[in-house]
Amino acid sequence: MKRNGIVILIILLTEVLLAIGSIFLFLHVQDRADARQYRVEIERLSRQIREGETPDTSGCQYVKSVEVFDPSVTGNDDFAAAIGPDGTVYRISYRVDRSEKSGVILIACIWGVVVLLTIAGWVYIYRKILRPFRELSELPIQLSKGNLSIPLKEEKNRYFGRYLWGMDMLREKLEEEKSRQLAMEKEKKTLVLTVSHDIKTPLSAIKLYNKALASGIYKEEEKRLEAHRGIDRNLEELESYVEEIRDATREDFLQLKVEDGEWYLSDVMNKVQALYAEKAEHVHTKFVMDTYTDCLLKGDPERALEVLQNLMENALKYGDGKSISIRFSEEEDCRLVTVENTGCNLPERELPNIFDSFYRGSNSEKQKGSGLGLYICRQLMRAMDGDIYAEVKGDHFAVTAVFRKK
Repeated sequence: MKRNGIVILIILLTEVLLAIGSIFLFLHVQDRADARQYRVEIERLSRQIREGETPDTSGCQYVKSVEVFDPSVTGNDDFAAAIGPDGTVYRISYRVDRSEKSGVILIACIWGVVVLLTIAGWVYIYRKILRPFRELSELPIQLSKGNLSIPLKEEKNRYFGRYLWGMDMLREKLEEEKSRQLAMEKEKKTLVLTVSHDIKTPLSAIKLYNKALASGIYKEEEKRLEAHRGIDRNLEELESYVEEIRDATREDFLQLKVEDGEWYLSDVMNKVQALYAEKAEHVHTKFVMDTYTDCLLKGDPERALEVLQNLMENALKYGDGKSISIRFSEEEDCRLVTVENTGCNLPERELPNIFDSFYRGSNSEKQKGSGLGLYICRQLMRAMDGDIYAEVKGDHFAVTAVFRKK
């Protein structure tokens, strides 16, 4: 704010100096113009006097009178002397009117308006842009520190109103996500503690059965078989606990929300075309999208776009960069969208695993990634009552998203 004030002060001082300079320049030019005119009149009358003619002052703007010079006569007008052919000295009285201020006033008014507009513009910029932006400057810092509890003040600002609204939604979303993560962590810790306690019982039973078998306590075959069956039962119980932990740590770590709605295929495909046509051209990859008939589909358009973006990113990342195509087909009450790329080197035996969380195929060793892209796609498609599957066709890799019609 201090720096902005200094800048606007310098601008105002510059404008004031320019205004003063303009006025002085105008007066100087005006004086020179007046000087040329009254000197022309004086020179004309002086020539007439020198030639013995009667000086004619009619039509003179500046010369007021021509009289024989009398030292005893004084006046407020300026004068010039001229000598006739008989040696008579004449007094040529003239007056230059320097009281005309209309031009000066006009220039001063123009510069005054400029200064006022500058001040008004600065006040407007400060109130509508600088002050709201200053209020926002601390928001990213606070969000990065995890301070999500302070809501933003609503402001109907044509420049920042929508941005403020969006940032407040982001803050609320992050706060909600933080609360959800804390609740999930609490649930996981509670689950781990509970399961850890419950595991002790089957483990103790297995230890007892094993010790008894090892020491030969059970002499009868029936008793030994009963001990083995007891070990099996407790092992199954342990496996159920392991499954419970696995489900808690793998299946629920991403809670992907999907809005139940409807959307037109063209709306999403136009966005895909806009996002990837130029990107594919930039990396010299041929990108082809087949023609299709528009239809109304079931689900969340934002999540559908996210699925297709993931498929396109995978095609760009793991393909050979020669060609990517999007094809369309129909099956019963579904519309199928297939993203296919060339340069597939994924073994077909790995296809059943590529939709698992954190799974990365053997063709991804040199590529960065988390192994979650296709897993997220499957979760989203199932949440929208759809499906997704992959195929290997020679050196082509194709992933098909199945969307249900509305």
